[in-house]
Amino acid sequence: MRTIRYPALLAVLLPAPALADTLPLTRGYYVETGTPCRGAPNVALRDYQGDGIGSSKAGQCHARVLARIGQRYTLRQSCVQYGGPRQYRAAERLKIRVDSRTSYTDLRAGAHYRWCRTTNL
Repeated sequence: MRTIRYPALLAVLLPAPALADTLPLTRGYYVETGTPCRGAPNVALRDYQGDGIGSSKAGQCHARVLARIGQRYTLRQSCVQYGGPRQYRAAERLKIRVDSRTSYTDLRAGAHYRWCRTTNL
């Protein structure tokens, strides 16, 4: 009689899990509340691609959730810093409150951001 190994069979049949986003936000560009999406200045733009929150001065961000209480997140984020004579990676701690899938508040800066469609930028 032949024995079938179920764990091996399941590993082949089940799809690989998708990588989870760091925050429950829609991926894309966010602008500071009160700033129109079209023609928003770089200083008011933030970029969330599922792994960290970038800006015009910092990109390729990778964040890790250190703590979560309700919809408040404390993150440790590492980003490549732009704007100087050479690029370098720096770490920072963020405190974010997710207000909805398309808006969040940076609790340290006191700034509120909302999602913009790419076609509206």
